[in-house]
Amino acid sequence: MNTNEITVQKEGFFKKWGLVIGAIVLLIFVLMPTIEGLTVAGQRMIGIFLFAVIVWMSSTVSYPVSAIIIMTLIAVLLGTAPDIADTTKLMGTSKALKMGISGFSSTAFLLVAAAMFISVAMMKTGLDRRIALTMLSKVGAKVSHIYLGCIACGFVLGFFVPSSTARVACVLPIIMGILNIMDIDHRSKFAG
Repeated sequence: MNTNEITVQKEGFFKKWGLVIGAIVLLIFVLMPTIEGLTVAGQRMIGIFLFAVIVWMSSTVSYPVSAIIIMTLIAVLLGTAPDIADTTKLMGTSKALKMGISGFSSTAFLLVAAAMFISVAMMKTGLDRRIALTMLSKVGAKVSHIYLGCIACGFVLGFFVPSSTARVACVLPIIMGILNIMDIDHRSKFAG
């Protein structure tokens, strides 16, 4: 084989048809009779959820595009569903969007999002690597000492980052930095 040839990798079936499969599953949930004990809006949300999972698993479209598609589906499909309080009227798109994005106003969501931002900032600035190198210089390269160093690192971070979720998000890039510095496979027993 000539090294100058460009090999084109074929797309998999699921990647190629994921959006269509997701739309079919969604359509089935929209058109099927309402499941007993479930509202029309609830059944449509299950369909939208399954659509989202299929689209994300297949990577048919990028995440920002899928977010726009999903929010549009929530507005349209829930907006045309009967209102939960008064089933003679439709819910309407403004109420549907309000219901659809209400989960993002949760304090738990904001806490996890902030923790992820801290984690990414540590990786971008190289703070994770500096902390990992400092810790390795203090504890050495013995596995049990590295474990104790990670525990001590989490303990020290506890004074600056009171949330355990955010603290784990800060310790994770440090541990990944240790694995990268020591050139350890991320799937190895030690990495686990």
